[in-house]
Amino acid sequence: MTISDYIESDLKEKIRTGGELPDPLTLSSLAAHYDVSLTPIRAALEKLIDSNFILKGDNGRLRINSRRRAKTAIKKQGSPTASPRPDRDALITEDIIHLSIQGGPVYLREESSAQRYGVGRTVIRQVFNRLAGAGLIERVPRRGWRVHPFREQDMLDYIEVRETLELKALKLARKRLDPAQLEIFLKANSPDTRGRPQLENSLHQYWIDLSGNRYIRSFFAQFGIYYSYLFSYSTVATSVIEEKAAEHRKILRALLKEDWNAAYRLLLQHIQSQRPNVAHLFESIEKRETIFE
Repeated sequence: MTISDYIESDLKEKIRTGGELPDPLTLSSLAAHYDVSLTPIRAALEKLIDSNFILKGDNGRLRINSRRRAKTAIKKQGSPTASPRPDRDALITEDIIHLSIQGGPVYLREESSAQRYGVGRTVIRQVFNRLAGAGLIERVPRRGWRVHPFREQDMLDYIEVRETLELKALKLARKRLDPAQLEIFLKANSPDTRGRPQLENSLHQYWIDLSGNRYIRSFFAQFGIYYSYLFSYSTVATSVIEEKAAEHRKILRALLKEDWNAAYRLLLQHIQSQRPNVAHLFESIEKRETIFE
């Protein structure tokens, strides 16, 4: 079972039984809920929309098909008035990234942001502090929180550093790689039963975590949140998903064969291949609306 298959199955069960789902129901909130990239979420949602478990409106918003609910929903123990607290981190992060791409000086106030997302100021302050640690925003006395403008050169600089650090991570993790886990990644990056391409990016974090180097892990933990969103928008087209998944499969097959030199070379090529997509990536994000407009 692939990651997207698991998410599809889990969402179906929650829909049938009245289980808790992220609010709002968006790609970002679901990715945060399952702690995965946007790619398996997209694949799972596509199948759920095809099977009418989830309905997609003309405005692109998603909602549960109430007809798919069981006649008697399974109720969980606890207070009948209790409701799940929505995790807004992913949604707020996405909006702030969009503001950053626009390039102008933007300041956010805690009070107005809290009202916009329907949470308290304490919650919004905690989220903003985490985003400040990732370098997305900074606290400015008497002005609120300033969004850091982001340029194409920032992305190119990140790719250059990523080449060095991720290659080093893979070399350090080499003896700890689990062939069974590599096979799982290989399947997750192979076409599904309908022949549609699938892309699963968590293999990169796998060998970063296994590297055992806390400085490498710290770099990707601090800056990865920004760039994972940006790269997600560069892999929307089916042709790009297919291309990147094929690159993943080549890397994984080389690792399974223990052809280390080939794996290192293919990983570098894979990272460097992101460069031509940078301009397109910025163009696509600039066209998206954010709720701050």
